[in-house]
Amino acid sequence: MADSETESGESTGAEDVLTQEEIDALLTSVEDDEVGAESGNGSGTIIPGIGHVRTFDFARQGQSLSAGLPLLNVIHERFALQLCESIFNTLRCSNNVKFVGARGTSFIDYLQTLDLPTHINFINLKPLKGIALAVFDNNLITNATSSFFGGSMKNELATDKPDFTPSEMRIGNMLLQSVMHDLQVSWKADIAIHPEAKQTETNPDFAQLMNPAEQLLVNRFDIVFEGTQGVFELAMPMAMIEPYREQFSVTYQSEKREDQGTWAPVIIDELKNTSVELSSTLGTAQLSLGEVLKLEKGDIIPLEMSDAITLYAEGIPVFDGEYGAFNDKNAIKIRNKKHRP
Repeated sequence: MADSETESGESTGAEDVLTQEEIDALLTSVEDDEVGAESGNGSGTIIPGIGHVRTFDFARQGQSLSAGLPLLNVIHERFALQLCESIFNTLRCSNNVKFVGARGTSFIDYLQTLDLPTHINFINLKPLKGIALAVFDNNLITNATSSFFGGSMKNELATDKPDFTPSEMRIGNMLLQSVMHDLQVSWKADIAIHPEAKQTETNPDFAQLMNPAEQLLVNRFDIVFEGTQGVFELAMPMAMIEPYREQFSVTYQSEKREDQGTWAPVIIDELKNTSVELSSTLGTAQLSLGEVLKLEKGDIIPLEMSDAITLYAEGIPVFDGEYGAFNDKNAIKIRNKKHRP
C-alpha cells in the first residue's frame, strides 16, 4: 500500500513539472538521435553539428590563440629590436635578440620548467588586465653581470647555486627596467601600455601569485652573445590578451626602422666624431672675361656683400649668420638653422 502511494505521488509530481505533450516531444527527440547515430553517416559515428558535443582541447588554447594574432607577433619582433639596442647600451657588448615564438601552458606547468635560481618578475601592463611575468634565466643574468664588470662570458655555468648575488640582482633589475621601457616603446603604436614592476622572486616555488590553472601565452626571446646565449620570456595570461584579440588578429605591415640592430649606436657615435669642412661666401663680384684678363698684381675687386651669410657643411647649407670678428679673428655669428625641405 505504501509503495503504490509513493508511485502515485511521484507520478503526480512529474505531471506538475512536464505536460504529456512535452514528455512525448522529449522521447521523440531521443529516438531521432539514436537513429542518427546508427545511420547518420553509414559508420555509426555522429557528425558534429548543431546540438552535438564538440571536442575542445584546453591544453592547445594558447597555441591556437598565438597562431591567429599576427599583430602581436609584429609587436614582439619590434620589441626584440628595441631590447637588442638596450642591452648593447647597458652591457656594451654585441648581441642579437631573436623572437623565437609563443607557446601556451598553464601557470603551474610553466613554473615547473624554471630552474633555480631564475629572475622572475611580476609586472602590470596597464591598461591590460592581470599580471604578466618577465623572466630572465640564470645564463642571461650571470653572463650579463660578468660582462658588465669586465669579465668573460661562459657557455657552462654553475647550476647548483641557491640564489643570485647582490650584484646579479642589481643587473637583473637593470635589465628589467630596460625591458619595461622597451615594452612601452614597442607597444606604443598599437596600445599605450604603462609597465609597472610588482614583485621579484628567484625561487619558482615561491612565485605563487597566480591561479595554478591560469593559462599563459609564453613568448620566448633568445639573446645571443659572443659564444653564449641567454633566454628572456614574457608570459602573458590569456585573460589579458583575449579582450584585444580582434585588434591583434588584424594583418599589420610593420614600419621600417631607421636604426637596425646593435650597430646603430656605434654608427651614431662615430658620426658625431667625424670632421666636416665648413665654408661660407662673404661676397660676390661679376667680371667680364676681358676684365679678368686685364687683372694684375695689386688690383682690387669690389665685392657685393649681404647682411646674411650662409654657412655650408661639405657644400650643404646648414646655418644663416653674419660676418664679424672674435678674439682678433674673422668669425661668423650663427643666427638660425636652415630647414631643409
